[in-house]
Order: sequence, then C-alpha cells, then structure tokens
Amino acid sequence: MRNILFISLALVVLMACDRSHDGTLDDTFETQVVDIVTYTGLDNDNHATFRLDGRDDDPAVTLYSTVGAPDKVKENERLLLTYSIAHHAGDNSYWNIDAVGYSRIINDSIRVNANPLDTYSMRPIKLHSAWRTGEFINIYGQVETTGKNRLLYMMIDRDTKYSETVDAYLVHDLLGTPGDSIFQWRDFYMSINIAALKSTNAPCRTLRLHLNDENNPNVTYRDFKIK
Repeated sequence: MRNILFISLALVVLMACDRSHDGTLDDTFETQVVDIVTYTGLDNDNHATFRLDGRDDDPAVTLYSTVGAPDKVKENERLLLTYSIAHHAGDNSYWNIDAVGYSRIINDSIRVNANPLDTYSMRPIKLHSAWRTGEFINIYGQVETTGKNRLLYMMIDRDTKYSETVDAYLVHDLLGTPGDSIFQWRDFYMSINIAALKSTNAPCRTLRLHLNDENNPNVTYRDFKIK
C-alpha cells in the first residue's frame, strides 16, 4: 500500500453567512453556499467548470463560472467551493454561478490493507458529518493540531472486499507525535473515491466505515448504501 504523508489540514471557508452591524441579514452573504465539487476543466470561453454530484445517487449538476482556472488545481480534483447561484437551468442539469473562492481538501481513492488490521492507528477525530455523493464518500470533521506530518486515509479490509457489506477503516496516524504537543482541534474535509466498490466484480451494497469518533464514542461505524 502506498503511504502519503498528509501535511495540511487547515481549510478556510472564504465567505459565509454573516450579519451586518445592525443585526440585519446581508442578502449577498445569505445566498452563498459551500459544497465539495469536482473541477472539470475550462469551457469554450476559458472559464472554470465544476461538477456537483448529487446526494447518494441523485443526478449531478454542472456548475459554469465566469472565473479562470483555479491556481495549481488539476482536472478531476475535489475542492471545497464557495459560490452563489446566478441562474438555474430549467431541468436543473446546470447552474450558472458566481464563484467566490475555494479551498484544497484531501483527495484520495479507497485503499486495501496490506498488513493486519490491528497494526493500523485509528487516532480519534471529531466527526461533524459524513455523506456519499455518487462515487465519493465525503467527510467533514476535526483532528488534533500538531504541526507535524500525519497519515489520514480510508482503507478496506481485504477479507470483505468482495462481500455485500465491505468493512472500511478511517486510518489516522500521528506518526509518533507526542500527545503533549497537541493544544487544539482544527477542521478538515476529505473526499474518497470508492468507484472500485461499484465494479461488476464487487457485489458491495453497504460500505461500513469504522472510525474513532470523539464526538460520539458509543457509535463506532457509519453505514453507506451503494446501488
């Protein structure tokens, strides 16, 4: 299994709902939304386009912007995009948007364990939400701040790879960073491609994600249905 050092966890939502000093809601901010999207390249006018996958298996929406290519972002990379909707297509197949900003997030594909499961670290996270959009499992949560490299990825138990319920684990390894160097928690977003579980050779109907959630220690896994 390849190991990728996950270095940066800080993500900043560039614009969000806010209120003016007199307590009145600012309509400009109110209309802005934040979604995990896929950068799909440039249109004929050299404007950036994005794909917003629907929740579970709902249809995807193409987002057409009026900005250029995101800096140092490759096609098919997943991003946290802040935008407002300028126009809806009649059939909702595309939206014209005003892109406000984006943040880089963890992009990866689901992995398979090469060693016994009990040799992998599952350091706690604080889970805020986890959801599936098409071929992606998306996670928003918090991890401890260390200022050091770490590992954070999703891994299948190879013994269940071809089962109807596939067991996966959120591996979180601080790589030996001592606990007394940790002072606070910081946000992270990640999006994991699980397309391999939807192949004709894999009958997976449920992905069972095991994780160590400090927010809810009595619940040790989350189930995601896959058609």
